[in-house]
Amino acid sequence: MYSKAKIAGHPLHPMLIGFPIALYTATVGALLAYLGTHDVFWYRAALVSNVAALIMAAIALVPGAIDLFSIPAKAEARRTGYIHAGFNLVTFVLFLISAFVIGREWRDPLVAAGTRIPDAMAPLVLSILGMITLLIAGWFGWTLVQTHHVGIVDRPSEVAVGVAAYEEREAYIPPAPARDDRQIPIRH
Repeated sequence: MYSKAKIAGHPLHPMLIGFPIALYTATVGALLAYLGTHDVFWYRAALVSNVAALIMAAIALVPGAIDLFSIPAKAEARRTGYIHAGFNLVTFVLFLISAFVIGREWRDPLVAAGTRIPDAMAPLVLSILGMITLLIAGWFGWTLVQTHHVGIVDRPSEVAVGVAAYEEREAYIPPAPARDDRQIPIRH
């Protein structure tokens, strides 16, 4: 089953998911750095990376949904896709709540005045739970690719227009080993 949402034959969803994954991870890292240093720079970095992750996850959702609903309704891959989407939705909600908590703390007048440091434990717990659900979602996402071959070209008829099928591509011939003509004769 080849991806329906693609550019020049390349599936969009796998191209986009790296961004929210990295930004979710950056959120957890920034919150841990904030807890270790109490430097509010890291708290602000956590807020920015969290919001950016949510935006990129919403963007990645569109081609992911197109691919999901293009899978035949009774296929096992559709069921796996629903599980993958469900865990991604839980991840999104956990990080959304975390972003609201971080933002609320950040807008607190005492925090803005520098008389109180923001609390990062609730957002950190939410973000770590979000990372766990993200890992589970990734497991099911990879099952879609590895087991059900979603987004994979199985037959040459599914190759994008203008892209040579595997059988039509020029075979790779490794370079011949270099001759070692620089051997020094050994005299006995």
